Parts: sequence; C-alpha cells; structure tokens
Amino acid sequence: MARGRRRPVLVVGVLIVWMLFGSAALPAWAADDLMDTTKHPVAVTMAMQADSFFGFNPSVYGTYGLTKDIAFAFNVTYWTMISGVGVHDANPWLETDVGLNFTFLEKRVSITPMVGFVHGQLLSSRGGFFPNGGGSVNERTTVFDGIVPNITANYLDDRLEGEFYMGYYKALRSEGGDGGGGASTCAPTPTAAGNCLGPTQAGQRGTWDFLHYWGNAGYRINSMISLGAHYEHLLTTRDSSAPGAQQDYYRWIGPYVEMKLAGGMAFRFTAGKDLKDNEDFYKVKFTKTF
Repeated sequence: MARGRRRPVLVVGVLIVWMLFGSAALPAWAADDLMDTTKHPVAVTMAMQADSFFGFNPSVYGTYGLTKDIAFAFNVTYWTMISGVGVHDANPWLETDVGLNFTFLEKRVSITPMVGFVHGQLLSSRGGFFPNGGGSVNERTTVFDGIVPNITANYLDDRLEGEFYMGYYKALRSEGGDGGGGASTCAPTPTAAGNCLGPTQAGQRGTWDFLHYWGNAGYRINSMISLGAHYEHLLTTRDSSAPGAQQDYYRWIGPYVEMKLAGGMAFRFTAGKDLKDNEDFYKVKFTKTF
C-alpha cells in the first residue's frame, strides 16, 4: 500500500516541476515556438494556372524557414482536366510534394529538390486517352498512383530572372498492365473482365511513366514588367498501352510577359509554337503570395 500511495505523489511532483521549470528543461528544438515567423519565415503562394494541354491546374506551394538558407518546401497541384477537355471530369489527378529549399548568393539563387506522389488514374490505370491510345474515363482510382522525384531551380535579381524544373512521373502501381507488352485489352461489354471497369470499355490500357521539364529566362524591364522566353517538353519514357505508343507529347517554345503587382501578386502569359505538332500553345498563371 505504501508503494501505491507514493505513485500519485510522484506524478504530482513531476507535474509541478514541469510547470515551473519545463520550458528551461526541454531541449532547444522542443521549446522553440514553431509559429514564430521571425525565426521561421513562411511564404505561401496560391497559383491559378492553365495551359492548352493540361487545362486548369491550380496549385498551392510554399516554404517554412528552418535556418537562414534552408527551408521546408511543399506543393499541392490539382490537375482538374488533364488534357484540357474534361478527360478526368470525374476523377482529377492530385499531386503532393515535399522537400527542402536551399538559397545561395544572398537568396538570389534557390534550389528545391522534392519528392512527390500522384493520386488518381493517370499513370497506372489510365484508359489510354493520350494520343495513340483508347479507353474510358471510367477507370479505377488509385491512391499513391505514382512517385515524382523533381527539382526546381530559380534565379532572381534586380534585372534577371530564370527558372528550371524537371520531374519524373514514375508509376508505382500497374492497374492497367505492366510495360513491355503487359497491357490488357478491354472488351466493350457489360461483363468486361479483369481490371476493365464499366460497360463501354474499349481499346488498350496500360502503364505510363512521364518526364516533364521546362526552363525559362527573362529580363526585368522595371519593378513591374519582365519579358522572357520559355521552353517546355513532355514525353513518355514508358507506355504499354500499344506498340509504339511511347512518344513526345509536346515541345513548346515561345516568349512570355509578366506583370508584377503590389501585394505579392503576379500575372504571366506565355504563348508560342509546339515544335512537335506545329500547333500553337498558351500558358497563363496568376499568383498571390502571402
């Protein structure tokens, strides 16, 4: 009984000591106020963007300062219409990325390596809606559909600006069949078997891996206006939906104009030629940074 009586007294004593001296006894990292923006500056950008291939794809990205030149970085992109014509009207593609942001040369240069995941039905269970394929939007939704190692580099000073991005979209699942001839054919019948969903399936299904990269550079005429050039390339490194389906989807090149506004706002319009199909392209992006 004596041992049982001592236990509550010990617990009460520990609580009193923690209340009086807890903040001093905790390690520095545990006692740090993680909401103190003087120690941990936070920048969050909301981007409303669209282009002639992906359609409307809003995103939110930002950084949380850890040290003077290192920050935690995050990104969320909501690909609502992957081809710009409502292909994923019932099943958008969501991308989530986390990584670190490193700044150099008094923050004129920043490099942000990240690892992301995509969720939906793009990489592992698409119905083949890209060129050279067939299928249906009625495909199986998959969480952690693919992994996306990617890197972004930026340069910004009083006169020059530039950006480079590269991301590799690698399927983690094979709902539509593996590469190298593993794609399955879906019959347009109400009793389609295997991974085929819905009564109107047709065409080859498969698994996709993509490489997506772009670069742009510009000159800041003044604090408000900048002009520059943009190049962007999207291609598949694996496409098992049909023989010879692996391809370049576009290679865009053209000028851009950007207008920066007070309050952390900016508007950029990019347009030019698609070297792959001799068509025009456009990109529009409005951002607000908090």
